[in-house]
This record gives sequence, structure tokens and C-alpha cells, in this order.
Amino acid sequence: MKFGLNIPRTMLGALGISGLILGLGLTYSSFAAPLLILIDGQERVVRTHSRTVEKALLDARIQIQDGDQVFPALDQPIDDIEVIEIRRARQLLLVMDDQRVEINSAASTLADILNDGGVSLFPSDRIWVNGIPASDLTQQLPFFPRQIRLLQGHAITLEIDGDVTLIRSSAPTLGEALAEAGIYLFEGDILRPEASTPFAGIQTVSLVRSRDTTIRIGLQQIRTRLAANSIGEALAEVDLALLGADYSIPSASSPLPEDGMIEVIRVSEEVILEQTPIAFETVYYPNPELEIDSQSVVEGGSFGVLASRVRIRKEQGVEVARVVEDEWEMRSPEPRRIGYGTVITIRSINTSDGPLEYWRAVRMYATSYSPSRAGVPDDYEYFGITACGKQLVKGLVAIDRRYIPFYTRMYVPGYGYAEACDTGGGVKGRWIDLGYDDSNYEPWHQYVMVYFLTPVPPLDTIAWVFP
Repeated sequence: MKFGLNIPRTMLGALGISGLILGLGLTYSSFAAPLLILIDGQERVVRTHSRTVEKALLDARIQIQDGDQVFPALDQPIDDIEVIEIRRARQLLLVMDDQRVEINSAASTLADILNDGGVSLFPSDRIWVNGIPASDLTQQLPFFPRQIRLLQGHAITLEIDGDVTLIRSSAPTLGEALAEAGIYLFEGDILRPEASTPFAGIQTVSLVRSRDTTIRIGLQQIRTRLAANSIGEALAEVDLALLGADYSIPSASSPLPEDGMIEVIRVSEEVILEQTPIAFETVYYPNPELEIDSQSVVEGGSFGVLASRVRIRKEQGVEVARVVEDEWEMRSPEPRRIGYGTVITIRSINTSDGPLEYWRAVRMYATSYSPSRAGVPDDYEYFGITACGKQLVKGLVAIDRRYIPFYTRMYVPGYGYAEACDTGGGVKGRWIDLGYDDSNYEPWHQYVMVYFLTPVPPLDTIAWVFP
């Protein structure tokens, strides 16, 4: 005889699958990372596969109430986190003046608890915790308070020598409130209202400080103590009011200076009439009856007169400024009129190089130079090259191109033939710089007559008047 259970095969299959699922679940849970949760200091270890702090707490069936504090934040990834701390919010009573407010907070300092209650603190406020005065609001509390009493200060607008500030205090009088704020009164100060006035009924306060003051006028110095609103008022108090254009340093509208130094400047003014000569100009015009480089003065010219009304300002008796208030031309200048010659006559001259024809002769100051004496380094790319592109040798000269064009042919007694082919920074007007090779250089520093050789150049290229 055989005894046993008659279990259908389908049920056996279902039991097998359930066991497999349970086994896999136990295996999955065993691989979850352990996580320490501290709730108000109490430890609890859970295992979770959640990705964020919030999901991990939900898996552990831990609910977060309003006011609770969670560290790290709920949206932080759980990957590298080993500990989650929860501080449960508790309720306390805040008595503030005539108001009673309930606050939910999980904070451990008075400052944070009051911040959770939306209360802004000022240095003048006074706080009691469970009936005991509190001073350090940032210190960790050894216990969670049942009641906080807050006495808020009264705010006033305080103007000190023109500077406006706000102070708060719960002191009984204005003088005590100022002392709490580190503002002390000295002899001579002007305080409105008085220091004995009850503080609670005040809105605005004005304080004018008295200061040791030195007033200087020229060589005279006056020492006093003043509490005026401005320098102008202070000077009036000591019978030194500013008159006319007088001024002070700092200005009369300024408050009394911190260093106590005031300078009074006495100002006087006078008006005079000045006359200034106006130079006349020289006007040149061609005279076809005169030979080139000859001139005739037709009118000598005369100076004009410019009249000016000038205001002179003196400070402490010393002139410091002159201002021209008006000016007009009393007499106009008359120009000097000079006619210059335009007649060109061909002449000849016997030289050491033979007879030469010239159409102009100009007395000029002659100097000389060579490549190494031109002020250019010998390794310079254009060393020894003239402005017209030729290598500097004897016979090429530097001139002022405003009066002598390039390639003008000339003759200089003692030097020889010369061609205008270079310029120089100092070669201006009646100055000619005679070129040489370094090997045959000769120094020149003298006046010479320079002959301009024929043929005559086009008339529109001739500078008829040399400076």
C-alpha cells in the first residue's frame, strides 16, 4: 500500500515558479547597498536600489513633513551617499510684541528658527528663550525651545551732519538709543529733539556735530568750536561772512570739514583797457619792369590796434586771473605791398671751368656733406643714395625743393657744376648743401653766389621770390 498526496502537475508547476520568483527577489535584495538613515539622531539601516534620496525614503516608508530638513536634498543621486539625516520639525510659540505665532522648524539655532518663521532680525532686537535672555543667535541650542519672546526695536531716521542713516532700538529714551548705536554726544552738539525724549514716539532725529575749527584768512588764523549746518553759517556766526566774490575752501554750502580747516579767500576785481598791435601782412605782386630777384616797396604797411576790456581777479591781493570780456579792432592794419621782378636777362661769367651762361644769380649759404657725414648708418639699404635716386658724388647738391626743382643745373664758384638732386632736414630757403664722395670731401661753411645755368626753365616752375 502506498500513501502520498495527490497534487496536480499544474499546481506543482505554479509552486515552482513562485519559489523561483521569491528566490530571485531575495537574491536582488541581498545585493542592494546598505543606507544609514538618522531621524533626529536615531539610526535605521535600509537597503535600496533607488536612484535618489526621495525614492530611497519612500522605499523605507519614511514620510517627510512640512518643515522637516533632509540632508542631502531630496533630489540628490543616491550613488555616493551612505548616510541620510532627517531633522523632524517641531512646534514652538513665538511671542512678538502683541502677537503670538506658532512656528514649525527643525533648525537648531535661534537665527534659523526665526528665519523659518519668516522673522527678520535687527541688531537692536531683544530675545528671550524660555524666559532666559539670548545673545548669540547662531549658537547651537542644547534643547528645542518651547517659547521665544521677541521685542523688536523702533526704527528712526537719523541725520548726522547731512548724512542720513537708520537706527533701531528698544531703549526708553533717545539718548540711550544713540548710545546703544555707538553714537555719543559731545559738548556743543545740536540734537533735535533732546536726548531725554522718549524713543518710541520719535520718527526723525537731527544731530549737528560741533568740531574744533580753524579759520584762516591770509596770515591770520582764528580757532573756535562750531556746530553749524554749513561753512557759510559758521563764518556768519564768527562775523566772517563771505561778501561779493569771496569764497571759502571748502565751499560755503559744504558741511564743516572733518579736519576742521576752513580757508576764507577775499576776492577783488578791476577792469582795465589794453591795446595790442595787429601785425600787417606782406603782399607780393609781379612787376614786369623789374629784373628777377629785384623788389620794390610800393607801400610800407602799418600796424593795426586791437583793444580789449580785461577783468583782473585778485585773491588775497595777488593777481590770479585775467579774462578778456570784450575786444574790438580800433584800427585795421595796412598791408605792405612789394613788387617782385619778372624780367629774366641772360648773362655770362668767366670761371675756372670756362665762360658760362646763366639766367639767375642767388646769394646762398653753402655747407657740404658726404655719404658718411649724412647721418645714415653705412649698413642702411639707401646709404649714399640721394633723394632723386643717384649715388652721391661731387656735383650733386641738396636744396629746398620749394624754390629749386630737382635737376636744376647750377654753378658754384670753388665747387664747380652742381645739379639739384637731394634734400635735407635743415636745408631750407637760401641754403645749398654741396655733395662729395667720402674720398674727396671738403668742408664748406660760407656764403657764395650760386649761378643758375641756361636754358631758362618754364616760367611756371620758377620760384620768383626767395625767402
